[in-house]
Amino acid sequence: MTSTVLAVALGGASALAEGPRWTPLTGLLAPEGEKPSDKTDASRTETSSTEKPKPPRKADSSAAAGTRLSLKAVLGRTVADGQPHGTLGVNTIAVDSDLADALGFGTARGALVTDAASDTARSAGLVAGDIIETLQGRDIAGAEALAQELGKTNPDQEVTVEVRRVGAGAADLKRLLVERANGGNVGAAASLGRLLSLGLVFGPKTYSEAATYYLKAAEAGHLASMTRYALFAKDGVGIAKNEALAATWFRKAAAGGQDAAMTNLGSLYETGRGVKQDYAEAARWYRAAVDKGHVFAMHRLALLYEAGRGVKKDDQEAVRLLRAASDKGLSEATSWLADKYEQGRGIPKDEYEAYKLNAEAADQVRRSAEQGNAVATFNLGILYRIGKGVKKSDTEAAYWVVRSLKLGDKYLVSELMRNPNVLSEADRKWLQEVLRDEGTYKGPINGTFTPEVRTAMEALANSA
Repeated sequence: MTSTVLAVALGGASALAEGPRWTPLTGLLAPEGEKPSDKTDASRTETSSTEKPKPPRKADSSAAAGTRLSLKAVLGRTVADGQPHGTLGVNTIAVDSDLADALGFGTARGALVTDAASDTARSAGLVAGDIIETLQGRDIAGAEALAQELGKTNPDQEVTVEVRRVGAGAADLKRLLVERANGGNVGAAASLGRLLSLGLVFGPKTYSEAATYYLKAAEAGHLASMTRYALFAKDGVGIAKNEALAATWFRKAAAGGQDAAMTNLGSLYETGRGVKQDYAEAARWYRAAVDKGHVFAMHRLALLYEAGRGVKKDDQEAVRLLRAASDKGLSEATSWLADKYEQGRGIPKDEYEAYKLNAEAADQVRRSAEQGNAVATFNLGILYRIGKGVKKSDTEAAYWVVRSLKLGDKYLVSELMRNPNVLSEADRKWLQEVLRDEGTYKGPINGTFTPEVRTAMEALANSA
């Protein structure tokens, strides 16, 4: 997706190469499932390495939870890839194996409606918590499948939508999942943790409640929930901050083969958080995750090879890993590779290649930002602030940074407070000025991130 707003810095490759160093924030996150798109009936998939898409199959109606309803909907209008087509006006995510297990669906799938506030959705009788099983008689395997089917329709077309609904919708669905989670259903506990932490279906994000169910699923052996609970402990989200506890759960999940856990555990060893700093051990866990294809691990291991920490210094291996991560769309790796070309660090200097890579990194960041990733949204703001891969603009920078904080991502605020030097002193002062202009900060403009700055950043989420 190329945005018309995206533009490379003025002055050509040489001017771009002289731009400020960009050290983006990185989110080493567990696979949180999917986040809904904005009224496009599609979604962004972030599945675990252990969770592979499965073909849909009709569930046994006698065993599956909920009641099947057949609804008539007059489609609204949306545009994708320059072409108009119909829309149900809902946000959806795929029914993953955990939710299917919780609801007794077997291998059946569908698209879970996370929001149905539009006039189109309301007129069709759709509500949050509905699971769309078919559209015009065709099976819907998930949110992507729904988007593909809607792409074949026309605005104002009447369609038949078959849904499965528990009770009256979201509140009854939650009650059922709570009952089954408390009864020992691991999929129900994992699903509650995921939906509550993402703020989907059941209302705003409730991290403390999500942590309760993540722990329940983790204790029952659910690998992704182990990693998610460890992230909460690492950053003090929903529970008290405890990096040693985070390391314990990351290690358990990593031992079970969870690649995100391996990468996060490597990060703890690299930084000495919750464990004794050990670069060799960090490299070992990063390598294990790289072997499973984890893109963040490729980037982090590359930096160890570049610096010769925990491994023998090897610029060629560093470049190979960075390029592999960049090819998979990781903006942090693309930006770092651009920096190596700019400076001729471990690779022949090539300002034009740096120019192209910086623009590519900015485009990668923008795609993630437009899909609701808070860290990417913040990084896009900083790119506009320093003019890296985009035309410098403090107005655009402030817009994206404020937007990122309004998303309420606890990890983002935690990382900024833990490592404020990811920003230059001038940029930290600028951020304080932005917070002051938003009316949440009244402290000094001195570039020091005090608890008052944290409160100001968190207040933006509360005002969203």
